[in-house]
Amino acid sequence: MQKIKISLTNYTAIAFSAFLFITISILISISYNRMSEMAHDAVSQQFQRYVDDIYTSVSDKYRPITQLFGYLSTSSDWNHKQASDVSLIKATDLTRYLAKDTLTNSIYMGFPNGDLLGAHKLSSKTKQYYYDAPENAKFVIETLTYKQANSNELTRVYLSNNFDVIDTTVTKNDLLNVFERTWYKIGMQSPNLVPTPIYKDLRTNEDSLTLVQKHRFSDVVIATDLNIRAIVDSLKASDLSNDAIRVLFGDKGQFVVYHDNDSRFSNFNDVSVDNAMGNLLKKEKFKTIVRDNLNRNNLFSFNLKGEEWLAQSHNITFMQNNNARLLIAVPKDSILGPSKKMLRDTMLMLVSVGVLFIPLSWLFARVLTRPLRTLSEQIKQVTALDVSESETTLSHIKEIAELQQSTAKMRKTLDDFLRLLTMLSNEQDIHSLLEKTCSKASVMLEADSAFVYLKSEEDDSILEPFILHTQDDNINADVTQCPSLSTQWPYEKLRNNVNVKDIQFNLIHPMLKTALVKAGIHSENSNVYTLTIPLVDRSGNILGLLGFSYSECLVGEELTHVMGVSKALSDFVSLSFEGQDSIAKQKKFLNSFIKLIAGAIDTKSPYTGAHCQRVPELASMLANAACQSTQKQFCKFNLDAEGWEQLNIAAWLHDCGKVTTPEYVIDKATKLETIYNRINEVRMRFEVLIRDAQIQALTAITQGECAKQTNQILADNIHQIEADFAFIANCNLGENFIDDDMKARIEAISQQTWLRFLDDELGLSPAELAQKDRTGPITLPVMEPVLSDRAEHMISHIDNSLELEAHLRFNMKRPLHRNNLGERHNLMIQRGTINTEERYIINHHVIQTITMLEQLPLPPHLSRVPEIAGGHHEQLSGRGYPRGLQEGDISLEARILAIADVFEALTASDRPYKTAKSLSQSIKILSFMSKDKHIDNELFKLFLSSGIYLEYAHKYLKPEQIDDVDISEYL
Repeated sequence: MQKIKISLTNYTAIAFSAFLFITISILISISYNRMSEMAHDAVSQQFQRYVDDIYTSVSDKYRPITQLFGYLSTSSDWNHKQASDVSLIKATDLTRYLAKDTLTNSIYMGFPNGDLLGAHKLSSKTKQYYYDAPENAKFVIETLTYKQANSNELTRVYLSNNFDVIDTTVTKNDLLNVFERTWYKIGMQSPNLVPTPIYKDLRTNEDSLTLVQKHRFSDVVIATDLNIRAIVDSLKASDLSNDAIRVLFGDKGQFVVYHDNDSRFSNFNDVSVDNAMGNLLKKEKFKTIVRDNLNRNNLFSFNLKGEEWLAQSHNITFMQNNNARLLIAVPKDSILGPSKKMLRDTMLMLVSVGVLFIPLSWLFARVLTRPLRTLSEQIKQVTALDVSESETTLSHIKEIAELQQSTAKMRKTLDDFLRLLTMLSNEQDIHSLLEKTCSKASVMLEADSAFVYLKSEEDDSILEPFILHTQDDNINADVTQCPSLSTQWPYEKLRNNVNVKDIQFNLIHPMLKTALVKAGIHSENSNVYTLTIPLVDRSGNILGLLGFSYSECLVGEELTHVMGVSKALSDFVSLSFEGQDSIAKQKKFLNSFIKLIAGAIDTKSPYTGAHCQRVPELASMLANAACQSTQKQFCKFNLDAEGWEQLNIAAWLHDCGKVTTPEYVIDKATKLETIYNRINEVRMRFEVLIRDAQIQALTAITQGECAKQTNQILADNIHQIEADFAFIANCNLGENFIDDDMKARIEAISQQTWLRFLDDELGLSPAELAQKDRTGPITLPVMEPVLSDRAEHMISHIDNSLELEAHLRFNMKRPLHRNNLGERHNLMIQRGTINTEERYIINHHVIQTITMLEQLPLPPHLSRVPEIAGGHHEQLSGRGYPRGLQEGDISLEARILAIADVFEALTASDRPYKTAKSLSQSIKILSFMSKDKHIDNELFKLFLSSGIYLEYAHKYLKPEQIDDVDISEYL
């Protein structure tokens, strides 16, 4: 549903009228509330005075009791284990206190052995019927001696007004047990003075309250009985009206007494009360109202029998931890009646004034809204970011004219600011960003010059000059003339009353002023004023300083405008600077981490040397040559900053998968080497053969054989054994080619046997024992071949789903076993020292490289890093690995990386397993690989024609490796 729209004139008139009526309503409300508040305050103050009177009266009555308990609970005179230890004189002192205190009826003590000592004031009611006292007795001292077997003795000493002993009686009393008394149980748990619940005193038939406290240094419990009537009497003094309700209740909400219209006081729960107030207070609704507002100290209202009442409750502290509450309620009409009449008169007057002013509001609206319509259209254009200039007729109203001028200035400022932000948001270079900021901002702010300081990389407390810009092209602004500043400037002089993020004006460093004058921006002996804005990141750290200089001091609205624009500009520049700085640091961190990984791979094995560190440099040299080449095949190849970053990362991480390749495979220098060179193990078997031949010869001689003939046979056998081992040891070296004849001889030698006497399962780990293929027990000694391929030599593949998944993604043929450590199997390797299984392990590093790099959350511009890094072993012939890509599927970056990888490996002189090849030998091998389509032929020619091979050679090859190369025969 479309909202109803009205004109600005009508809206203004209606708004003014509504405002007028709202104002009148507010005034009426304020008047009513104020009068109500005044009445409430008067009642509250009156209530408070009444409470103060009660508090003073009660405090005066209770102060002697508090002092008495302070003495009785700490004095050693009452620190006894039984009542008989207390002298009659001390007990008489208690009656002397009772004679003075009208509030206290009794004082008694319970002892830990069950004894009871009490001093009581005798009244006409208790004298004869309860204590059986003589006529002239005023006090009685009771001593209960607790004994077992129902034989308690109760001794009573009756005293006169002068505290003389009148009579003494001793009786049996088996009904009184101190340990079962409520006051004694409460006192044993209370080191401080606490009251018992209010109860009906059977001796006087009056409401009573007992105060108890345990002696601080013994288990004696001290108690006094209070006269509730004294509390009731304290409520009589009051200047409240007769229709007020006054109710006294305990801190737990239990009602004690109330005051009715006849100023009579009664027990709240006294059902015998038969008057209007008594009937009122018996109502359960009133009880609920009081309990619901038990702890409210401010005025509140409630409805009772159709009448509104104002009430307030107050806390009355009799003594420590003994509080009571006093509720006072007054009919609302008796207080607010006069205020309501005054309110009706005021309302009538305000409404009359409002009706008279309605026509004037319409006239005022028509005059006011004429220029505002124009402003409304202009604001609509600004909201649509149309900030083009337009002519405006200024209003005769000052404020509206100022608004029109401010709007025009806002449009221009917003236009300049948006243009500047658009330009800066597309800027990637920090220096260019700050240079353009200074150039455009100095025009916007009409500054003579603009300068930028950035935090020093060496010292965080120093700001160094970065840019000094002026609009005058004839002035040579040399930024080096500007002095370095402290990060505390320009705030150190005003540190006590400015925030470090504030903009400062009219504050200039003396040396900076000298530099600006020396640069010709400001004339000598002239005043120079600067506007300095700190560039602060989101953590509050100062990144630098953006400043503008002026020849005149800015004041008023002009200063406010300049400071507002400059602050918004500095925030954007700070955010851009921080973002680009953060990206730069992240890239620096990433590059350092990449180089760390590459360095770790190179350090892992001396057989790789510094391969991972040199390949990126060689690849960058060749890629740069391809970018600069005008040849047709490279004309579309041009790397931007993101492309260079992608190639650089791929080059550094092209062998990162080697971290998973076992070192004993990478470092394998002989064919029988695993963790160690097993040729020594084989040699010991041949040593055993020689010992066996010697033993056989000695045995034959001792049995009568011809010694000369036997020794000759022994010499021939030893010679043959030595020759066989020498042959085996020579086959163990990777530099020898193993042909079929050599394989046949290895097979023949392996048929020789030696006698093993010891169990070959002793000292093996569980994993090694599991590799053994034992079909049954073997009887020692046993004949074994000197060379064999046993079951424990066959290492199975790891049951790893990730490895199997990676294997299925690529076309590398996985051998049957993870590794074959068989002695004959390894000795028959035709070339080098690596068998088929180990060759797969080594080549598998490319799969690991791709897998590892694909797991990284690379941004879009680095998405091809896994493909480039993992393609340096692909061949244009399609016979490469791990994917076997065809020529059209291999990117130019991967081809560049392939040439760099091969050339570095051929010329490296830090590989202990091979001799470094000369420059001419390496070029020749690359030529063969080019012809076989192992590498890109056009890139190989560019590698030669650009002279990169020679540039790299002078940097990394040994002098003896660098020989003459005729590249014309390859081009």
